Amino acid sequence: MELNRYMQQLVDDIAALCSPERIYIFSVKVNLHGEVTSFKLCVVADTDSKAKLEQKIYLSLDCELPYDVVIYTADEWKAFTNNPLSFAHSIMEKGWKAYDKAPQ
Repeated sequence: MELNRYMQQLVDDIAALCSPERIYIFSVKVNLHGEVTSFKLCVVADTDSKAKLEQKIYLSLDCELPYDVVIYTADEWKAFTNNPLSFAHSIMEKGWKAYDKAPQ
């Protein structure tokens, strides 16, 4: 999947804001012309408060396209992605990894 400039900018901004381990893009909606109209992001980050991080992202970062954010801690991500019935596992399998802090 190729990110459009708005999606890429938001991924870059989130990476700069909170230095997450990973960011996934999933549930991308497009119009009849194939243009992205909205999308969801999954941010895997070490944080003491997922609610505060979510609030910080929404209040600090704007995007031309509507977006939603789901946040997992690294421990939650590891536990939930091991369960093939979990939402996290579905994101990992069907989503697109747009950012990975680990060296490739």
